[in-house]
Amino acid sequence: MLIRLHIKGFKSLKDVEIHFGPFTCIAGVNGSGKSNLFDAIQFLRDLTEYPIIEAATRVRDPLGRTGDIRALFTQGQGYIEEMQFEADFIVSQSVKDDFNREARPTSTFLNYKLDLRYVSACENSPERIELVKEELSYITKENATNKLGFPVKHTFLNSIITNKRKGQGFISTDEQISSDYENSNVIRLHQDGGSSGRPVQIPAVGSPKTVLGGINTNDYPTVLAARREMQSWSLLQLEPSALRQPDAYSAESRVLSNGAHMPATLWRLGAQTRVSNRLATLLDDVRSVQVERDESRRSYTLVVTRLDSTQHAARSLSDGTLRFLALAIIAEDIESGRLICLEEPENGIHPSRIQAILELLKDMTVDINEKVDDDNPLRQVIINTHSPVVLSSLNTEDLIMARLTHSAGSTATIFEYVEDTWRGQIDNNRPSVAPGMVKAYLQVDGDEKENQKKEHNLPLLQSTKKTKTTREYVNQLSSDNQLHLDFG
Repeated sequence: MLIRLHIKGFKSLKDVEIHFGPFTCIAGVNGSGKSNLFDAIQFLRDLTEYPIIEAATRVRDPLGRTGDIRALFTQGQGYIEEMQFEADFIVSQSVKDDFNREARPTSTFLNYKLDLRYVSACENSPERIELVKEELSYITKENATNKLGFPVKHTFLNSIITNKRKGQGFISTDEQISSDYENSNVIRLHQDGGSSGRPVQIPAVGSPKTVLGGINTNDYPTVLAARREMQSWSLLQLEPSALRQPDAYSAESRVLSNGAHMPATLWRLGAQTRVSNRLATLLDDVRSVQVERDESRRSYTLVVTRLDSTQHAARSLSDGTLRFLALAIIAEDIESGRLICLEEPENGIHPSRIQAILELLKDMTVDINEKVDDDNPLRQVIINTHSPVVLSSLNTEDLIMARLTHSAGSTATIFEYVEDTWRGQIDNNRPSVAPGMVKAYLQVDGDEKENQKKEHNLPLLQSTKKTKTTREYVNQLSSDNQLHLDFG
């Protein structure tokens, strides 16, 4: 479970810090940088499986064909040459290594830091991204409540937080100066036993992967648990063609990020009745959702039966219905990702049914009032949207507002919390949004090119002692920034 993420130098995320709860919605107009946050999360996830350069080229291109690694670094007067990540997250109490052996971490609330540097091409080598610093340390149980930020029950906290570690962390960086390399830092990998045993030393320069991304055995259980946690972070990009496909008997029985393998997964889960009931919240005339087995073709096909007894295979269902079905199946699968990111869940859904998909997404998340177990898996959901209908259907506790600022020839995304929420109380110095101004936030949609030309910053959406109507507030923004607004 991702609790906090601090990013510097990644795309438009020049310097941002975000606190996440079980369910989080990032809201902002088109081009405000919402998707860049998801890209950063997926970049961290890919670093646990791929070499650094390959993870970089996979950003927005899973096949890694056309990635421009320089474009990942924040642009201003030129490029910022270094990007930094810091993440607080909670890992599972038990994980399996690549040989199916159990590993039990000594700490489950962890802090991970990673610094990467861009190195331009030279005569002897192509451009690359270089590992500069990597650290993995623990957060004590005494500090857990403050670090979480959102209110939780002790039964929840006691079921997820373990800390038997004393002293140093699990990965550390020894900064060194060398005449041969500008960066000659050494990454140290420490055993869970603490001071016993010498740490493994890995030169940062020349390392093709992160240290965390190279651990695949139970010799380092906490580092392995951190890797497994980050590997479970998933960005769903549900593709209609994948959603419509039947599955062979030999198909993987887990819904992939593109939506493939719904039939095989539902067959394994045996959750047809619960998925049928969930789909009925979207479509009034659903009788059942079933998986049909074809022995001759040795395949599974997803079939929806309506109240009039007509049957519809997945290939004939609408995109919106298929997206909803995929989420309903994922919700039943405790083996699905622990962090699920989804862009614009309202796509393909009638406005009158948006509440149904939002309730589904919120029901997928962990209940922080109960202990974590198989009936209450530690799972969270992050969505983004520019839909006022979605905002109207959510509590302000779940919202983070995103917008793009322009200054001195550069653009940067900032994230603002809503006042009088748990996030709004974390940092009193952070710009905040008054609850009544949330919808107005999405109405500020001026000419992007004109804004860049004038290099004006939008005023921060802060509440004042004097209460204003939404129209008065947006008119003020319009006057200050010469924006054209539509009150339709």
